[in-house]
Amino acid sequence: MISRLAASALLFAATTFQPLNAGITIDPEQMFTEAMQLRQSGQLTGAIELFETILSKSPDLDRARLELAVSYHQARRYEDAKQQLKKVLDNPDTPDTVKLSVTAYLAQLSSDEKSALKRTSSSIYLSAGIFTDSNTNLGPSNEVVRIANLTPDSAETSGSGSIIMASFSHRSRASKPFTVFDSLTDMEWHSQATAYSKMYTGDESDFNLSVIGLSTGPALIASGHWRALLNIKIDQIYFSGNPYGFNLSLNPSLTLVLDKDLEISFEHSITAKELSRSEDKQLTGTDSLYGIEASKSFNNFQLGILGGLRHHSNGAKANDLQSSGLELYLGAQMAITQTARLYCQISSRDYDYDAASTGYIIARDETEQQALLGMSHDLKDGPLKSWTLNGQYTYIKNKSNIDAFEYNRNILEVNLRRYF
Repeated sequence: MISRLAASALLFAATTFQPLNAGITIDPEQMFTEAMQLRQSGQLTGAIELFETILSKSPDLDRARLELAVSYHQARRYEDAKQQLKKVLDNPDTPDTVKLSVTAYLAQLSSDEKSALKRTSSSIYLSAGIFTDSNTNLGPSNEVVRIANLTPDSAETSGSGSIIMASFSHRSRASKPFTVFDSLTDMEWHSQATAYSKMYTGDESDFNLSVIGLSTGPALIASGHWRALLNIKIDQIYFSGNPYGFNLSLNPSLTLVLDKDLEISFEHSITAKELSRSEDKQLTGTDSLYGIEASKSFNNFQLGILGGLRHHSNGAKANDLQSSGLELYLGAQMAITQTARLYCQISSRDYDYDAASTGYIIARDETEQQALLGMSHDLKDGPLKSWTLNGQYTYIKNKSNIDAFEYNRNILEVNLRRYF
């Protein structure tokens, strides 16, 4: 609608301008073009000032008045936008075709104003599925639970089970946006509560994992330009049916929108871990992570790729469990039908340990390589309408300078998930 309105406004191009200041003559078309470029780049304040300047000298130039209304609309100054549009409608010289476009645009404006008044939103996410794991003795996830007493004599055993996850998310926005670096910026508050359970069947039930998490924090969002988040998260972790640990993390991030389909993100995470069991106390400490990621989409978001680099550090009390290293990853997703997407990711993560493990004279130096391939399909009818069926296969290979710590792992997962 905005593009059609702008096209109609071009009917008013022939208008005489007056000089802005005595002895100084300006090029009105140049000023108009500059205002349009500013608005296109998201600099609404500058664009509005230029359109207002044009109209202060040539109040009958409805071409500029219509574009000023569009700029007010994008800045969420709805009443100001309505006033400008009504002035065009009240002008007896306005052609009927333009009045028709303006009337339709007013209806869209009122709808957007009503939507803007809704400052809070919430959603529920549910996921349930099954999995098989060829190497359960490594624990459910190296990022959540690390097996402190894993030894070279640990036997590789397979297992299977179920995974259930439920979360509730809430989002609230401040009543009015403000301007940061000439970009219209919203302040929001994001909160989420999550419950996760990975349950093994049979003898592998000792590896059952449950996590209850809460997160909250502010976000600054300049749509189309950048967004910054500060997330505070707490997790209570249960392993093998007993309390395993408590995590408190602070997670700031910044994303820059370089183009409509190109973004670059910077992340940092610092996590204080307190382990409950006496045999795990040596893992208590503070983890940190720094990362940078770039993502690019093609063909109207039908294809997307991303890649990133992270540095991680594990602040375990025991030197032989304390490690740091780099992670490099690359992923992609592609729409293969209107309802199905294919996705994949490969990564390589180094672990350089600070001291030799008991019984060894050298410290472990390891690289965990991972490859993931999956596909999701949105169900459009039947009893599971609006659910998404997802399946993925993950292969993990750990290379170590100590042969006893090398291993392979194969994980296959199938689940149904949905947002409400």
